Amino acid sequence: MSSAVNYRLDTDPEIIFIPEQNRLLLNKEERHLEPLQARMLHFFIHNQGKVQSAKMLADAVWERSHVSDNLVRQVISQLRNQLNDQHRPYSIIKTIPKQGYLFDIEVNEIKEATALSNNPKQDTTPPPTSKQETFTAPTEEKRKRAKRQVAVLSLLSVFTLSAMGLGYYALQDSSDNAVQPIINEVNNEHIIPVIFHELVLDQNKDLTIARNVYNYLFFGLNSSNNIVGYHYSQMTSDAKKQLTPEAISLKGWIKETHDGYHIKLLLDNPNLDGKTKELDKTFSKEDFFSAIGDLVLSLKTTISPTASDYGFANHRVTSVNSYNDWQVISKGISLFYQGKNADSFKLLLPEFDKIKQQGRDNYLLDALFAYAASMQYLNDHLDDNKQQALIHAKAAFEKNPRCNIANISLGLALIVNNHSEQAYPYLFYAAENSPSPLSYYLLSVADSQADNPKGAEYNYQRFTRLSHGQSAQLAELKASLQKSNLFPATK
Repeated sequence: MSSAVNYRLDTDPEIIFIPEQNRLLLNKEERHLEPLQARMLHFFIHNQGKVQSAKMLADAVWERSHVSDNLVRQVISQLRNQLNDQHRPYSIIKTIPKQGYLFDIEVNEIKEATALSNNPKQDTTPPPTSKQETFTAPTEEKRKRAKRQVAVLSLLSVFTLSAMGLGYYALQDSSDNAVQPIINEVNNEHIIPVIFHELVLDQNKDLTIARNVYNYLFFGLNSSNNIVGYHYSQMTSDAKKQLTPEAISLKGWIKETHDGYHIKLLLDNPNLDGKTKELDKTFSKEDFFSAIGDLVLSLKTTISPTASDYGFANHRVTSVNSYNDWQVISKGISLFYQGKNADSFKLLLPEFDKIKQQGRDNYLLDALFAYAASMQYLNDHLDDNKQQALIHAKAAFEKNPRCNIANISLGLALIVNNHSEQAYPYLFYAAENSPSPLSYYLLSVADSQADNPKGAEYNYQRFTRLSHGQSAQLAELKASLQKSNLFPATK
C-alpha cells in the first residue's frame, strides 16, 4: 500500500491522516499512531465501504498466519480511540455482527502541503518522523518477508517519537533542562538508555523499601516505548565502558522521615554538559503506588518530554493495591526480565499462591506463573508444566492484552509448546510497545524454531544491540532453551 498521499476524513471534527509519519491531525491536535494502527487505517481507507473480517484484516495488516481475533480487536479498539470513535454505535469503524468491520465515511486525498498547513507548529518546529531505514531481512517466502516487515514495523514504533509532549512535569521544565533523546548510532534509532544505580540507604532497615521503589522505577520506565533501563550492578566492565558515555545515569537515596520516607533522585545526562536534574518525593507505604507512580511520570517526562505513552496506566501499577503484594510480585518481575530459571522462582511461587488464594489475583501473577511453568518445563520436560504455562499465559493475556509481560509470557509458553508461528504476534507486540532484550531474544527463538534463520539473526542482532555486549544477559534462559534444543547455541 503506497503512502505517498495524505487523506482527509469527513468527520466532525475533521481528521487528517499522514501515512508516511503515522500521524493524525485532529482539530489542530497531533496524534501519533502505532505502526499497526496506521497500517490498519490505511487498509480501511483503501477498502472503503467493504466489510472486512478479522481474518482479512490479519492477513492484510500483519501479513502473518495465526493472528488471534483478540489481537485484531485490540488494535481496532486502539484505533477507534485515536479517531475519537469511542461510543456505541461506532460511526467511523462500524461493527457488523457476525461479519466484521466496515469503514464507510468519505475520504479525500490531499497534498502534503495542505495537510501540514493544518499543523500550527509546522512553521517553527517540524515534528520528528521515523527514519525509513532499509534492513536486511528474509525474502525467500511471503511468510519470511512478513517477518521482516513485522520486525521493521516493530523497530519503527519503538524509536518513533510523537511531536506532542504532555505531563505536568514536562510543562514545568524549560527546553534547556529537558533531557534530549540519544540517537543510537546503529540505524539512527531514537532510544534512550538509562543506567539504574542502587539506591543509597539512610539506614540498613530501609533495604526492603529501597528495593520496592527501585523495582517500581525500573518497571515503570521500561514500560516506555523509547527508554531501556540497565542495572548498573549487572553490567560487565566492557558494557559500562560502551554505554556510560551516552547513557543517562539515575542515582538516588532514601531517608526515613517521621511520617514516611523521602526519596531524592539525580539524573546525570552526558548530552547536557554535566547538568544534573534533581527530583524528589515524600511517600509512605499507604500512598506508595500513587506517589512512586507520579515519580515515574516525572522521570519519563524529564527524560523524554516528547514521547506519547504517558497515560495513567503506563506509569502507575494499577493491578496491585497492596504494598506487601508488590514486594513479592516485583521480585518476580525482576527475575522475569533477567531471564532467570525455574529454581529462582521456587521461594516466590508459594507467595504467589498465597496472594491468589486470598482473592487478590491479577494478570501479573498469571504471567509470572506462566513464565515459571515454562522454565520448569525446560528443566524437567513434563507435559503438565508446559500445559500449565499456556493456561496461565492465556489467562494473563485475557485479563490485560496490552501488558508487555503478559504478551511475552504467552509468547514463551507458545514456544515451549512448539507453536512458534502463534508466538510471534505476541512477542512482536511486546517488542513494539516496549523494547527489551527479552522480547527480541524470544523473537529470534520463534524465528529459529520456525526454520527462518535470517529472521532469527535479524532479531538476535536487535537483542545484542540492546544488551550492549553483556555476555551474561538472559544467560539462564538461553541455557535452558539450548539445553532443550529449542534454540541452538550462538556461534
